[in-house]
Amino acid sequence: MADEVQRVFVPSAVEEDGNSLALGCFSTEETAWQVLRTFLKKSDQMLLTSASVVVWDIDVVGEGGITVLSTMECKDCPVCGRRTFWMDLENFSALCHGDACAAWVEESTVEPGIIDCGWPPVRFLKQTQNIEEAFKELFKIGDQMKAISRVESIPQNQTQAMLDEFKAQNPDLE
Repeated sequence: MADEVQRVFVPSAVEEDGNSLALGCFSTEETAWQVLRTFLKKSDQMLLTSASVVVWDIDVVGEGGITVLSTMECKDCPVCGRRTFWMDLENFSALCHGDACAAWVEESTVEPGIIDCGWPPVRFLKQTQNIEEAFKELFKIGDQMKAISRVESIPQNQTQAMLDEFKAQNPDLE
């Protein structure tokens, strides 16, 4: 009876300058993913370009001993704007690993050809016809959040002065 091939799961990330950061070597895929996801939450503090989880079969010579489970690229999040938006282009999905964001895009598992996107903090969920539309929807949410935060940071007396100035310049609107 032949021995079972042992496997190890290796999460890693690549920095902008090409340096690879190995995050460990684990006996289960679940642990490797947990370690990688935890690491990706801090990706806005580093200059990362990609990340992956690779499976190595023990005692196998050559390329047959390695399987890439996932390779992801790092982008700026369309909602929060931080560099924490990780996209898996092979099995199309994208998720922001930033604190309190979690914006996401993925192909629908129920309706072929439909793209789902969402932003959990406001329970936003939308279905679109293509990836571009999904990203436009997330950028709209991001723009709304930025606009709200700018308005809230303006002192009350300044907002009244801005409103008075606008009314003075546009008397026809009253």
